[in-house]
Amino acid sequence: MLKLAGVVILYHPDVAKTLENMASYANQLDKLYILDNSEPACFAGTDAFAHLNVPIEYIATGVNEGISKRLNQAAHKAIQEGFDFLLTMDQDSCFETGAFEKFKTLVKDHLVIAEEKGQKIAQFGVNSDTQHIKISEQPLWTNNLITSGTILNLSIFQRVGNFDENLFIDFVDVEYSLRADYLGYQNIIFPNVVMQHSLGFIKMGRSFKTFKKTPRILHAPIRVYYIVRNGWYLLFKVKQIHKEERKAILLNHMKLLKNDFLYNDELAKVYGYALLGTFHFFINKMGKK
Repeated sequence: MLKLAGVVILYHPDVAKTLENMASYANQLDKLYILDNSEPACFAGTDAFAHLNVPIEYIATGVNEGISKRLNQAAHKAIQEGFDFLLTMDQDSCFETGAFEKFKTLVKDHLVIAEEKGQKIAQFGVNSDTQHIKISEQPLWTNNLITSGTILNLSIFQRVGNFDENLFIDFVDVEYSLRADYLGYQNIIFPNVVMQHSLGFIKMGRSFKTFKKTPRILHAPIRVYYIVRNGWYLLFKVKQIHKEERKAILLNHMKLLKNDFLYNDELAKVYGYALLGTFHFFINKMGKK
């Protein structure tokens, strides 16, 4: 039996859409922690979640506590309450019909296989990028799982350690995946389980090479700050990022900012926050900006 809790972290969500997203997986959980980083909190209590048909614990302080601290809070609560695994979700992610039930079955089956082979699985993830990850029945090893749609093995979490609260948001999942891998644990992705997941916002941008307009993923300027600062932190302060292929993963993430530096409507803020993020890294100012 999979004793599975879940956590979704909110930040000024589209309430109706977020409730719809939660409904795609909540009734397959034994408990759902809803941790609200909104300032002020979005909900007055748990009445809005009654339709989810799962025990709910809603926690809001009216302060943005970031991603890493909230994940640690939920993981430790789940451990204290006797859960073995924790599903971590973003507010803008949802599963296709029947996909999460399939995900649970695959996790159960793979745990049996892993035990027989002496493997230790830190996390199980799903396919949120079908453009780059081909749908197939074969599970894949990865050292780069995103937070959303990941089932965290809580017994191994206690050995790997907390999510790095220096990061606050951005690259929290990358750092944890790399650390788990570095310590000898595996991160597994199931390419045949599809999850819908949003990354930033989309704007059409014209290529300087072809002059064609294509969709570009952009970020709020404050996110550029965290991506730049935390990218430097992972490259130079974290011991498990020492192999060339692992550096390549991080640099590929950083390439996402190319579109912001070219197409963002707030270019002055983007460049200003990028410089500030670099400066804060060098003076060792981490956590919340």
